[in-house]
Amino acid sequence: MVDYICALIISFFVYGFAGWIWESFLCPLITGHRIKNSGFLNGPIVPIYGVGALTVSLLFSSQETYLSIFIEGAFVACVIEYLTSWAMEALYHRRWWDYSDKAFHVNGRVCLEGFLVFGLFSVICVKHVQPALLTKILQYHSLTLVIVATALTTILILDLCFTVITLTHFNERVEEFIKEMEKVIEEFEESKEAFEDTMEFVKQVNHEKYMELMKHRKYSERRILKAFPQLTHKKKKDE
Repeated sequence: MVDYICALIISFFVYGFAGWIWESFLCPLITGHRIKNSGFLNGPIVPIYGVGALTVSLLFSSQETYLSIFIEGAFVACVIEYLTSWAMEALYHRRWWDYSDKAFHVNGRVCLEGFLVFGLFSVICVKHVQPALLTKILQYHSLTLVIVATALTTILILDLCFTVITLTHFNERVEEFIKEMEKVIEEFEESKEAFEDTMEFVKQVNHEKYMELMKHRKYSERRILKAFPQLTHKKKKDE
C-alpha cells in the first residue's frame, strides 16, 4: 500500500513536470510566443496537470471505451481548472488566465479548446501512460520510493510556501507596477490590456527605463507577471 501511494505521488510530479514542459516550451513554440517559465510555482512543475492526471486515472478504468474516457476526463479536468481559477481569483483578486477570446468558453475560465485537449490527454493517460508509469515506478525498492516521494513533496511544499510569501500584498504591488508603466507610456492607450506588448514597447523605446522598472521587482514577481500577463488586467465579474 505504501509503495502504491508513493508511486501515485511520484506520478503526480511526473505529470506536473510534463505540464510545465508543455506550457513553458511546446506551446510557445507551436504558437510562436516567447519561451517562459510557466506556472504558479518557481520549480519546473505545474501542479494542476498532476492533479488532473491523477484524478482521471483514479476515477476511470483503462477498460472503459475511448469515448467515455474522453468525455468524462475532459469534463473532470475542466471542473478542476474552473475551480482552480475561481479559487486563485478569490485569494488574489486577479484573473490568472482568461479564455474569453476563445470559442465556447465559460466565464473565461474554461473553453472548448481546453475541453478537447483535456479529453485527449485523459485517454492517453488512462489507457496508456498511467498503467505503464505505475509498473515502471513500482519496480523500485520501497525505501527508494519513500525517499523520492518524500523529497519531492518537501521541495514542493517549500516552493509553495516561498511563492505564497512572495505573493503577500501582490495585488497592491501589481497596481503600483501598472501605475509606473502608465507614467512611462501614457500615449500607449492599451497598456492595461496588453501587458506583454506594453513591456516590449517600453523595452524597445527606453531600455534604460525598462531595466529600472524591472530591477525593483523581485525575481519571483517578474517571473509570475511574465507567466500570467492576465494579472495586470482588472478583475472581471463572472457573467
